[in-house]
Amino acid sequence: MNDENRGKIRFQDILILGFAFFATYFGAGNLIFPPQLGLNSGSDFVSGLIGLTLSGIFLPIFTLVIIGLNGDVHSITNRVGKYTYNILLAALMVVCTFVSIPRTCATAIQLGIQGNVPAAPFIPLVIVYFILSFFFAYDQNNVMDRMGKYLTPLLALILVIVAFMGIFNPLGTPTTPSVPQPFVNAFLGGYNTGDVLVSFIMATVFIKAIYAKGYVQIKERNKTLTYCGIVAFVLLLIIYGSLLYMGACVSAEYPQNIGRAELLVAIIQRVGGAVMLPMGIAVVLACLTTAIGQISAVSEFVNTVSKGKISYKVVAVICCILSALTALLGVDGIVTYIGWIFGVCYPPCLALMVLGIIGKAVTTNGGHKGAVYLVTIYALLESLPGLSSLAFAKAIVTMVPLSSYGFGWVPVFIVGFVGGLIIGKIYDRTQADVPAYK
Repeated sequence: MNDENRGKIRFQDILILGFAFFATYFGAGNLIFPPQLGLNSGSDFVSGLIGLTLSGIFLPIFTLVIIGLNGDVHSITNRVGKYTYNILLAALMVVCTFVSIPRTCATAIQLGIQGNVPAAPFIPLVIVYFILSFFFAYDQNNVMDRMGKYLTPLLALILVIVAFMGIFNPLGTPTTPSVPQPFVNAFLGGYNTGDVLVSFIMATVFIKAIYAKGYVQIKERNKTLTYCGIVAFVLLLIIYGSLLYMGACVSAEYPQNIGRAELLVAIIQRVGGAVMLPMGIAVVLACLTTAIGQISAVSEFVNTVSKGKISYKVVAVICCILSALTALLGVDGIVTYIGWIFGVCYPPCLALMVLGIIGKAVTTNGGHKGAVYLVTIYALLESLPGLSSLAFAKAIVTMVPLSSYGFGWVPVFIVGFVGGLIIGKIYDRTQADVPAYK
């Protein structure tokens, strides 16, 4: 960006990057979970939509903005511990490689391709999927630009058209909710999209993409990040809302235990046979763009941590191979184990997001350490298989206020933060009283 244009944010850049952000967030989970949550919510679909909007759209975008305002993820995690960033990101990259990316592949093939061509072979399509993913991800400096210019506009256009068809031509009449608290059910269901984790995973890639457009000043970068977040928010809200509403409209006609992929295919077929092919294309694009972004993030992270000793492209190849092998489990096979993984990962990431908001008002690091450590322990007790099933773990989680609503980490965060501040101040005072050796 030349000096004449410095300070001016180009609308074209906002659209390209905003579309790319949207495409990275909008992947497999974003397609298969909203209709199921709508089916659960029934006639109280508004409450369901509010819950999903908060956890599945607002929290991820807000987390990304907070990370940007702090500079990067490092600036938040460094106050918790020297190695917190590497431990957190390494864990999230493992989740990407063995959960998020394989799920995009399985969803793209089973819904997008086999939904239109049932006899399409699964394994060869997995191979083709990851060859395409690598093709778009291999250029480290232009991943976001490629997606925003070429893949996402078509994806957004198809999804918005289908969304309006489902809204203005209702598929049926919503019936009584099948869950006692549609808001809580949808809020917790929004965790399964994994998008708060995506904000931590993709923050570096997103910010680098903004720098590449010439917005290198902090004020310019943060404004651009916020505007791109708004574009992604609006697109996600339109598409999530329509998918959830369509699920609610057929709540009287399908059993609550219907498979997520099966429900989505049934809804698309009811919208109209002519929609099946373009929707199949949209499914493939939605999944592919998410996979590309996350392969790039994994490769960028390993390349940076290894200080360039491990090539970005080599990591991208390895990530594609490992994800392809995991994708062979299929959508339902992968979904069976993602719940506890997101249950363990989400609360600590949400705690870091809150600390990113209040961090500058706190001078000592004790509160950061106490909050993240205690929330992590709580998340393990609540969600980790084997541990969460033990009687003492269940008893502890049950005693925590708001745990039945999915917000148990909030009081735990407060206790950890306040306790950490107190312990930190006592420790600092003790250290100050110790005479220095000459």
